[in-house]
Amino acid sequence: MKEDKLKLRRKIYRLVAEHARKLDTLEDVYEAVIDNVGEDVSREEAEFRVRAALGTFEKGKFPEEVDFPFISIVEKACIGFKDDCSCIDACGAEAISKSDEEGRPVLDIGKCLSCGLCIVACPEGAITDKAEIAQTINLIKKHKRVYAILAPAFSGQFGPDVSEEQIKSALLMLGFYDVVEVALGADMITVKEAEEFLKRMERGDTFMITSCCCPPFVRLAKGFKPKIAGMVSDSVSPMVAVARFIKAEDENAKVVFIGPCIAKKTEAKLPELKDAVDCVLTFEELEAIFDAYKLDLRKIQVEIPVTDASHDGRIYAHTGGVSTAITSSIKRLAPDIEVKIRHGNGIKECRQILDAIEQGEIDANFVEGMACIGGCVGGPGKLVDPEAGAAAVDAFAKKSPVKNAVSNEAANILVEKYKDKVELNSAKM
Repeated sequence: MKEDKLKLRRKIYRLVAEHARKLDTLEDVYEAVIDNVGEDVSREEAEFRVRAALGTFEKGKFPEEVDFPFISIVEKACIGFKDDCSCIDACGAEAISKSDEEGRPVLDIGKCLSCGLCIVACPEGAITDKAEIAQTINLIKKHKRVYAILAPAFSGQFGPDVSEEQIKSALLMLGFYDVVEVALGADMITVKEAEEFLKRMERGDTFMITSCCCPPFVRLAKGFKPKIAGMVSDSVSPMVAVARFIKAEDENAKVVFIGPCIAKKTEAKLPELKDAVDCVLTFEELEAIFDAYKLDLRKIQVEIPVTDASHDGRIYAHTGGVSTAITSSIKRLAPDIEVKIRHGNGIKECRQILDAIEQGEIDANFVEGMACIGGCVGGPGKLVDPEAGAAAVDAFAKKSPVKNAVSNEAANILVEKYKDKVELNSAKM
């Protein structure tokens, strides 16, 4: 995305946050924001972008709860769509094509994996997603117990001189009741998937396919490769797991997921999963809120400890982390079992691996797939380079006194306490 388009996008997000903090209705927020961006682009394009930032692609009433679809073409923004445009190259699902009538891009929602990679690939920013910035701020205004759950990729996202503890403190200053690492849910799911792998191998299965944390890969494997759908783990994602445990502990809780992933917006609204997470923010959107609230994270002196997760739960954030974590737990549970791993790094590579499995041409029994290059640290809602993000994740992971998921007593206690109440399986996804 061109720098001017990225600045416009983030300006709109900041203005939405700034006005949502002070105003009572989304309609009032819209009017206040549109008056500030009209000079940057055409009125029609500005209206579409601001409405998307407030959770809708349609004219009319603004939604208190945002729903499908989450990605759309920005009206009047595309200035020269061609068959070799970068958005097509970024779309591993082949969901973008040229309109026969006007030559503008058309998004096939039926094929779309909701990964959002086309959004950052388009130089004109002519594709966008819906945001829940105002909805999150209103949630905090109306409810006393709103929890922020941070994706494992959060380390390093707000600068190399901003600690994980400062990020947690800043979220509490925004009005969140508490902040929990999604890596805690990763620990829970790691143990579950390690046990599932052992059961599958004992009954003679050839493969187990995971990355329950990556909705586009799960959808690709289950929806686009029906012959191998049964090989995919039935686990919910760590996001859903930790949100459900929070709500089991606190019946008045509301939960906001914060991460680099646009696809999580879709995952959170799926009928079988929507009980877990109430709103989803990307790091990009959260940065806009920090800016609107004039919070300089580097100057925060009260640093609240972040101690929820193991080393292995935290490394879910980059490619190879999921399989490393699960293999570590498998070896703790059954030291003699052989785990032969393949990583899919990006949608195109994931497709190649799934094709190889379908054709019986792969030498592995455990497959991890990540839709974004580099894993979650490469997600479209990130703020830093994937390599820098991965390095920060690994550094933070090393600070955990707990090495592997099996040894995380906090996770084990919660799972045992609510095993009859919290559902960790999702057959549909």
